[in-house]
Amino acid sequence: MPAPTVTVVVPTYNRVHYLDQAIASVLSQNCGDFELIVVDDGSTDSTADLLRTINDRRLRVLAQSHRGISASLNAAMAESRGKYIARLDSDDLWLPEMLSTLVPFLDTHPEIGVVYGSAQAMNADGSLQKRRLGRLEYFPGDSLRSLVYDDCTCNVALLARRESLVRAGPYDETLIANEDWDMWLRVARSDRFYFVDKVLAYFRVHPGNHTGFDSPQFVTMLESRTLPLDKLFADPQLPRSIRAMRPLAYESVYLFRAQQWRAKGDWRKAMAEFQRAVKASGRTLTTTMRITWLAFLVPMLQRSSPGRRIAAAITESRRRRRAAHD
Repeated sequence: MPAPTVTVVVPTYNRVHYLDQAIASVLSQNCGDFELIVVDDGSTDSTADLLRTINDRRLRVLAQSHRGISASLNAAMAESRGKYIARLDSDDLWLPEMLSTLVPFLDTHPEIGVVYGSAQAMNADGSLQKRRLGRLEYFPGDSLRSLVYDDCTCNVALLARRESLVRAGPYDETLIANEDWDMWLRVARSDRFYFVDKVLAYFRVHPGNHTGFDSPQFVTMLESRTLPLDKLFADPQLPRSIRAMRPLAYESVYLFRAQQWRAKGDWRKAMAEFQRAVKASGRTLTTTMRITWLAFLVPMLQRSSPGRRIAAAITESRRRRRAAHD
């Protein structure tokens, strides 16, 4: 049997109430040359029963004891046959044109290792929200610098070349979160990324999210956000230009954590993270201005459509100025 163009990986653990929708969104792609590998990471619900009911030759199921997301992804990679690799989390959905948009791009742009689009948020019942993940690189044309600054990708709206992933090495099984950012930082050491400005997936926001405010792992997820950067900056072979970004990179992580605590309503912890951001950056005035923008002005502008357009325009202008300066 010839190898498919794409291997689609769906890792799952106790998500039977969403898994059938995720699988259906893959099997209904209007680009049909793919295999689908579902990794059941030791589910204790009726996941196995559901998977036995799906009769499609493109589907393969890998069952393993509960070992975590990175181990699931590594298991699927070891069994995959496609020249391109895509991932969909088992509570999320693809739009029908996900693969037909990204596959032709990699086919015609051999200089690009990873292409990605955006995903739009939806709530537990599938109603769409305004939030989006996946955006243009902050330093267009310099993927590593952009990813050090912040993770601009969206892992469920992304397609990567197999050789790019193999070259970067396996997913880090010691990480319980941010395993994708860690991978993309390693991939970007030798491969370019490209952003397609199109919504290609929906990611579900629900109480069962590991990163949700009500998740018992919420604090652990936030605290582990620095680990991909810790690994990156521990590498003695890191280019000097990237090493110089260390203050800005950690500032961005602490600001991200502050925004999460602010959104959760815990201003005490948010302010502690803001203080860490100022200390990490060493630029008291500049970082304070960035905090004011992110924590106060943007939320105020986001309350109206004109305000959202203004915020987007200012953000883009700031990005262009920084890119031109650096």
